[in-house]
Amino acid sequence: TRVLQGHISLDTAVFPEGTPGCAIDALARQHLWKEGLNYRHGTGHGVGAALNVHEGPQSISARFGNTTPLAARMICSNEPGYYEDGNFGVRIENLVEIVEADTPNRFGGASFFGFKALTLVPISTKLINPDLLSPEEVAWLDKYHATVWEQVSPRLAGKPAEHLEWLRKNTRPLKEQLA
Repeated sequence: TRVLQGHISLDTAVFPEGTPGCAIDALARQHLWKEGLNYRHGTGHGVGAALNVHEGPQSISARFGNTTPLAARMICSNEPGYYEDGNFGVRIENLVEIVEADTPNRFGGASFFGFKALTLVPISTKLINPDLLSPEEVAWLDKYHATVWEQVSPRLAGKPAEHLEWLRKNTRPLKEQLA
């Protein structure tokens, strides 16, 4: 649940142009930090033009040496996680596009940016403790799953019925999935 909260916090972030990824990395880690937990990997990396998985120059990580600003049309990953050495790991990873955010103001004439999800795969709800989620976080998850259903289900036309049934089951509102 804390990893999901970090994923949502980064996904909903709005930041001014010129912001490097190291300035927003803490948004994804804050929910784990409150529990005295963390992860050793970067929160996000560029994905790119040369078919490299980890391709810069941008990144979202606690490594303060990379001051490359996040800019419109860059593709990054949003992938907070948590690992218990020798036991288990949890990571939620989506690719996102940096897009201009619709803000009511433009302080100093600056553009503001946010993220648009490119990866449309249901997020497993099996390990979610709904008591830890705010109403806004539940709404984000339900909206994300509705988008996955709307965008992916038409692509399953002509496929075996169980594929569509699986997608429907895993994109229902959180309350229904946990019932």
